[in-house]
Amino acid sequence: MYQFKFAAICRTDRKNHIHHLSTIADCERAARRQLSGKFILFFQARLPVAGGAV
Repeated sequence: MYQFKFAAICRTDRKNHIHHLSTIADCERAARRQLSGKFILFFQARLPVAGGAV
């Protein structure tokens, strides 16, 4: 499992403020799937999750 970090802008926000989001998933595709409905995502980092099981 990895923690994926993204810079994101909200699809419905006309001011396009940058949000910093993170989620835990097995792969980048799964992480994007969790957040892509509301945000346009820009990949920042993939960090291993300590402890293995989440």
